[in-house]
Amino acid sequence: MALTYPPDRHLLRDLRLSFERGEDDASRAWMPVVPELCSDDGAVRAGALATLVDVIGGGLAATAAHPGWIATADLTLHLVGAATSGTVEARARVAHAGRTTVVIEVDLYDDAGSDLGLATMSFAVLPRRDENPDITTTASSGPSTMALSTSGLRESLLHELGVEVIDAATGTLEAPVGEWSLNSLGAMQGGAVATLVDAAAEAAARAASTDPLVVSDIQLTYLALARVGPIRTRVEVLGTTPGAVTMRVEMVDAGFDARVTSIARVVATSSRLGET
Repeated sequence: MALTYPPDRHLLRDLRLSFERGEDDASRAWMPVVPELCSDDGAVRAGALATLVDVIGGGLAATAAHPGWIATADLTLHLVGAATSGTVEARARVAHAGRTTVVIEVDLYDDAGSDLGLATMSFAVLPRRDENPDITTTASSGPSTMALSTSGLRESLLHELGVEVIDAATGTLEAPVGEWSLNSLGAMQGGAVATLVDAAAEAAARAASTDPLVVSDIQLTYLALARVGPIRTRVEVLGTTPGAVTMRVEMVDAGFDARVTSIARVVATSSRLGET
């Protein structure tokens, strides 16, 4: 792992996110819409939006928990629209900041100000360790970015993550735990986890339906750090209705005794294009 985080080539840089801190309990972020973030329907995939939510939510939660530190417990994303061009704006606020738990809500909007969706994240508040970054040294009230002049996705988000489809019908996908998608603790970054869940659910939903479904809802619970890899998904189809499939997705660390690292409930529906 690089001595500085994130390294020059990294998910958090290549998404070219920009940030602006408001009051202590709010912040905003923007993510450019590029083809590499989109599913084959031309809209930004749920996993990419979850990554934006994870980054802005984690930063705001770390500020709310200071001088303690945080661990992500869960992320819920409900989408009602589609982003196909311009930028996606995330507006985050602290819904609760207690002694043991921080809850963040994030609203997502397209360039026209139309609703794209709503996300909620909860975090456990932990004692600070020496290796935890100090959010107060990097926080800024003005615009900021982690992107470098050379940053940007070179391939699709799934290819950058190294996702390999083993069996689409069962949603069995694999991805390595690589430097490009690590978090500051040396495990797969939370947004990368959500993206793998998204891809697995999309594959299984399309196998279970004749429709080109895309993920619109994710309820993701983080159980353990995905440190070794490869990380493998398993999907159970819970139900199908015309235009929708509901699934349970499980992620295991195949290199660490098949330890379950995350579980999710996911809904895939018909394309959201034209609904905004």
